[in-house]
Amino acid sequence: MKKPLIAIAGGIVKDFRIEFAGEDYTRVNNNYPRAIAEAEGIPVILPLINDIDILLDQLSACDGLLLPGGIDVNPLSYKELPRPLLGNCNDLVDWYHINLAQKALELNMPILGICRGCQILNVSCGGTLHQDISYATDSPILHKQESHLSEKCHPVYIEENSIVHEIFGDSYIVNSAHHQAVKEVAPNFKNTAVSPDGIIEAIEMINKPFVVGIQWHPEMMAAHDTTTLNLFKRFVYSCKD
Repeated sequence: MKKPLIAIAGGIVKDFRIEFAGEDYTRVNNNYPRAIAEAEGIPVILPLINDIDILLDQLSACDGLLLPGGIDVNPLSYKELPRPLLGNCNDLVDWYHINLAQKALELNMPILGICRGCQILNVSCGGTLHQDISYATDSPILHKQESHLSEKCHPVYIEENSIVHEIFGDSYIVNSAHHQAVKEVAPNFKNTAVSPDGIIEAIEMINKPFVVGIQWHPEMMAAHDTTTLNLFKRFVYSCKD
């Protein structure tokens, strides 16, 4: 059977060397394509082109979409004003990732959103975000660990009757590297995992074979954690239909 092509949405980083000063580069942490390849998919990194027709052609050539981590999502995209703890945003990255998510859903493509990708998935379908976890709770646990993301940080508690529960069980110890989080879950989605301080750690679209957002960074654990790799295997398998 032909291996499915998995689109991985690119991010942007600026080059500050004199000869390329201010130029944008497409960037993706290589652990994303590694995890997809290990799960028997073929990773394809999508450069950010500000053209909806090209975006549709990019998607149409693939079988599934992975929305990776990255910079903050601009709150204007979910009709809120920026608050003081908002971090770096980029309008092109937001436009591109939100449109990728919306068009992929129109095409009934499986989607896996990771960290920022989970937040983009929620925003693209009408949900909102906490611009910083401190706005969500007065007693947060550590969500932005100082240790390498191959190390685990805190538990998540997982709802039954969910894809995440089928893979990870009732609870799992995960890594963590975020300061924004899902606030209001988008219509037609459900919250399927939370951290001990109540921060939403996973969302899933109802009545879809695989449209899942994960707030932690499984791509950083998949190489040495069989259970985490099973998340990517489940995603890639869903892209074969």
